[in-house]
Amino acid sequence: MKPSGRKDLLEQLGSSLASLSGLDQKPLDSALTRAAVILRRLAALFIFSYVYAVASSAQTIPAVDHHAHLQSPKAARLLNEGGRLHAEEAQPEKENPYTAKDLISALDAAGVRRAAALSEAYLLGTRFVRVPNESEVVDQENDWTLRQVGRYPKRLVGFCSVNPIRPYAMAALKHCERIGLRGGLKLHLAASHFQFENSGEVRQLQEVFREANRLRMPILIHLHPDDEKWDGRRDAQVFLEQVLPLAPDIPVQVAHMVGWGGYDRSADAALSIFADKCSSQATVCNRLYFDISGVIVPPSAANAPQGSDLRFMYENQKDFSEGPKRLAANLLRIGLNRILFATDWPISTPKDYIKLLRTDLPLTPAEIDQIFSNVAPYFPAEH
Repeated sequence: MKPSGRKDLLEQLGSSLASLSGLDQKPLDSALTRAAVILRRLAALFIFSYVYAVASSAQTIPAVDHHAHLQSPKAARLLNEGGRLHAEEAQPEKENPYTAKDLISALDAAGVRRAAALSEAYLLGTRFVRVPNESEVVDQENDWTLRQVGRYPKRLVGFCSVNPIRPYAMAALKHCERIGLRGGLKLHLAASHFQFENSGEVRQLQEVFREANRLRMPILIHLHPDDEKWDGRRDAQVFLEQVLPLAPDIPVQVAHMVGWGGYDRSADAALSIFADKCSSQATVCNRLYFDISGVIVPPSAANAPQGSDLRFMYENQKDFSEGPKRLAANLLRIGLNRILFATDWPISTPKDYIKLLRTDLPLTPAEIDQIFSNVAPYFPAEH
């Protein structure tokens, strides 16, 4: 092409692009200058559009981890000693302390701001630990938890814990209220070897719920008992009809979507009862929430050591291939505004569990974003 032809083409291109981009139509010094300006503007527009698209597609980071554990060195030692006494039920991993500082590091690695930090005192009131002064040891673990969360008061909400069917349960609860560990109350029915068929134990659980409601202490409950043949449908009805009504004024959070790690058929049967109730009688669920900790199991769990938490979760659900779809359907029936992001740290880290939910939970990105945005009402507003 002759130089004159190239110049004519550039002038035409410059004129056309200028009209498209809204440039002033006054003559420029040359067609080359005009084209260069337009190209710079188009490049800026492209960069802006790219940045906007990236920002628009950015995924939500969970605001809160609603289920994380703290454990003192003394508790770890007592549990390890108990494991030697009950080798048939002991886990292959040695118990270790996990502190508030450890938890904060895990949160920071994922960009999560806050967490519910749960006392492990309930484990010290089980058959795994043998001490002559059990109630004092339980109080001491709750005292330690209070000191830990006190180091990060703007980021951690501390939960007291106790075995609800121990004779000192009410005294332990009042001790937590007295010392100021009243962010919530953690109950673990499996670790407590609670039985819904035992009417006396149901009455004890009712009394704890009634007292927590009086003290305005939210409850986080691991509802699934230590029973591989659990009738989740039956016992979910017992809980909804006989226990939950005794705490009408406080949030009640059900751990692990009513399961005990993974999502098996018994958990699905129980959660389906809750979904039926929440979808047909919404007022029953006004202050009821469900955390999603420990529900989705990573593929690596199949190769975890026998007896470990991860291997336990894998074994629970390995024959329930339709589980993830059933879980997603129940989440939608319950209402995603009632589903809370949680990890069960240190079993899972926030960073790893966020990725796992994004890839393996069959919900849309927008639906998962909603779960990640939810904050339980027991967390104070951030300023």
